[in-house]
Amino acid sequence: MNKETSEQAKGYRLSPKTLRERIELKQKELDLTLAIDHIRDTVIEPAAMLAAIANVITDHLQANLCLLCLLDRETGKVELKAINDHNEQSSLMGSAIIQELATRATEADDVALWEGNEILPESDLAKLPDGLQLAAVPIIMGAEERLGALLLTRSQPPFDQNDVELLRTAESQIDSAVIQGYAYYDLQQRNKELETIYRVDRIRDQHMPFDEMLNSVLQELRSVVQAEAGFVMLYNQTGKRLELRAATHDDFFRVSPYHEVVKQIANESLRAAEMICRNDLGDALRSMLCLPLILNNEVIGVLGVVNRYGSRGFRADDRRLLSAIGSQMDTAIFESLERRRLRQVLGRSVDPRVMERLLANPDVDFLKGERSVLTVLYADLRGSTSLSESTDPGLLVGFVNDYLARMTDVILSHEGTLDKFVGDEVMALLGAPFPQPDHALRATRVGLKMQMAHQAVMENWRARDIEPAPIGVGIATGEMIVGEMGCPQRTDYTVIGPAANLGSRICDAAQAGQVLVSQATYDLIENQVEATPVTGLELKGVDHPITAYHVTRILD
Repeated sequence: MNKETSEQAKGYRLSPKTLRERIELKQKELDLTLAIDHIRDTVIEPAAMLAAIANVITDHLQANLCLLCLLDRETGKVELKAINDHNEQSSLMGSAIIQELATRATEADDVALWEGNEILPESDLAKLPDGLQLAAVPIIMGAEERLGALLLTRSQPPFDQNDVELLRTAESQIDSAVIQGYAYYDLQQRNKELETIYRVDRIRDQHMPFDEMLNSVLQELRSVVQAEAGFVMLYNQTGKRLELRAATHDDFFRVSPYHEVVKQIANESLRAAEMICRNDLGDALRSMLCLPLILNNEVIGVLGVVNRYGSRGFRADDRRLLSAIGSQMDTAIFESLERRRLRQVLGRSVDPRVMERLLANPDVDFLKGERSVLTVLYADLRGSTSLSESTDPGLLVGFVNDYLARMTDVILSHEGTLDKFVGDEVMALLGAPFPQPDHALRATRVGLKMQMAHQAVMENWRARDIEPAPIGVGIATGEMIVGEMGCPQRTDYTVIGPAANLGSRICDAAQAGQVLVSQATYDLIENQVEATPVTGLELKGVDHPITAYHVTRILD
């Protein structure tokens, strides 16, 4: 039962004056509630909403100063969010005193009225109006969730019980406004993260050169996290160490002490396999945020930012933004490194159109070792030893280079893979790195085209008064292990296996102008070619005579 009902129950009658005062108070409470509710409905941005609420409360309470402070959700510290100061009292009181009073107000259980001469130092009181009084209003959501506090000052007239009721009414609206502001802010942050991911994804889709891509992403990172510098360190698999690859502010990393600290924290992040945040590093290098880039258990490197603008250091929002960018960067860097690796290993071994098809399949590791049924082709000059003894070195080199170039053109034009040159011998693969169901026929076609192309080469060099050497071609099909093989200093995309060796031996047996294919190759193409069996071939490394087939024509 409320006070009014109790008085009426006891037979008391309210005086007209008291009744008018209570009606006036209820009207003020209603006006204040409607004013704050209107702000919540029309002012969406949290900072603007809190500033508008502080202004309304200042006007309704006829205060000289109104401070709206909130507890930081991450650190728990009281932070000033909105202020209305008619007489510059906040500057006269000083930030330290205001921080202390706001903290006390946040910890209070209900609206409290404080006399200025009881809580302020005499040195501050001398600067402030006589009879200064403070109203402290804790902002509490529900029973326990403390959000912050309101602080108001007034001299004349002093705050009374009606003002306390008004402040309680205000608090009952502010707590919901604060939660609304938090929800809006959180939504904006999620949108910011999604927009950042979208922008980084667009950078990835532009297929820039690797270093240009890194720098573009770092500029985006530095912008959204609001840091003085961003950096990427890549992990050197050979040396087992991090190496600085890109930075937006080189001066930070040219100075040895800064470089060492950055490197130390980056390595710590990598070892822990988690993001590390440091906001207490010193004066020049104040704060740092590091994220390890690890994809499919493979260490790629570290992405980080240094020195957030302002004094607060990196916060949870910054960590989420870095994670959002990192979620795109690890894949982008991995794909770019794989693209570079593909170009390094296969760039001169496949036709550019084939390379583009390889690069368009980032989810396929074309360089890993695997067993596949392929066809291998060898082409070798006949009589090259005697040719080298009787030919001017300059002419010989010119002839061999011309021959190798023409053979390479034939291989690549049929989407074959140039494996290697061994002296004047050419080795090619059909059926890898892309599967080719017709690899046996394709290889045979390449062999015949090679013979035709080499006829043109020889005619050209006969005109220079030398007798060039013809070629023999050997082809074999079978299961082989194909992939990138070698050491950190050099690797090749090649094959190993009995069928690869057999192809080389058949090439050795091929006479000038011949294209010899193995039994396994012939079995796949016998209805598509015109061929003559060559029986009883004894090949080095083969313990029994074999039959090969001299292919003279493809039956188109």
